[in-house]
Formats: sequence, C-alpha cells, structure tokens
Amino acid sequence: MAYEIDYIPVGEGDKGGDCIAMRFWDPLIGLSSQKVVVIDGGYKDTAELLINLIRNVYGAEKIDLVIATHPDMDHVSGLLPVLEEIKVENLIIHKPWEHVQDIKRSFLNGKLTVSGIKNDLEESLGSASDLEDMALKKGVIINEPFAGMTGFDGKMHV
Repeated sequence: MAYEIDYIPVGEGDKGGDCIAMRFWDPLIGLSSQKVVVIDGGYKDTAELLINLIRNVYGAEKIDLVIATHPDMDHVSGLLPVLEEIKVENLIIHKPWEHVQDIKRSFLNGKLTVSGIKNDLEESLGSASDLEDMALKKGVIINEPFAGMTGFDGKMHV
C-alpha cells in the first residue's frame, strides 16, 4: 500500500488549527485505486488550501472519508466549504448534543436540564452542528468514532 500525507498549515500559535489530507492506493493498480481521507479541516478561511490540494495534487473530486477528531471550530469550520465543493462519502464526527441524556446523568445536583445542556453545546459547537446539518443535506454517511470502529477493509481502526 502506497500513501501520501499532507499537513496543511492553518493559523499560527494558539490560533493554529489542524488540517491533514492523505491518500493511499494499491501501487500494483495505480492511482485509480486511491482513497482520499481528510482529518480535520482547520478554519473556514483556509479551506481553499485543502480543496486545491485534493483537486490539483490528488486529482480527486471525491473524498472517501472526512474525520473530525473533535468538534472545535479550528478543526471543523474549514470542513464546511469542503463539503460544499467536493463530494464526500463518509463523515466521522462527535455529536455530543445527541448524548445529552447520558451527560445529564453525570450531574447529581439536578440543576441542569437536558434542553439547557443541549442548547449550550449546540451554541458553543455551532460549526460542528452546521457540518452535521450540511452532511445530512448532501447525503453523506455520518458515524461517531466509537472504539472498535473499522473501515477500508480493516485498514483503519478506532
């Protein structure tokens, strides 16, 4: 299996974000067998760097898998333009707003409400929520990254 990993600079210092693109392929078949994976997308204003890499270097108009390692803005906001412009097959993203009941059970004082926690999470994690909405609209398969998940015929493990 041949592979290429590209780290794309997004921001600087404590304003830096993360954006990694990679592709892998069977060298006996050639690049026609390539799979494209994006790990985090950095910020919205640097998304064009990622889009250009995928189109112009990888020669691809499809991303097989997008992984959002965690739903902070510096990891997911740059994925919004990517989903707008390039076909994405699969998205792996944490969706804490869907686990509010489990979170609430962690608080014994009873002062928190499910709707209050959900609203706070969706507000503070707006880019991740917007990414989920866009993926649903575009028909992207969405999964959460729980232990034991595998992909690409066992080549990827969580």
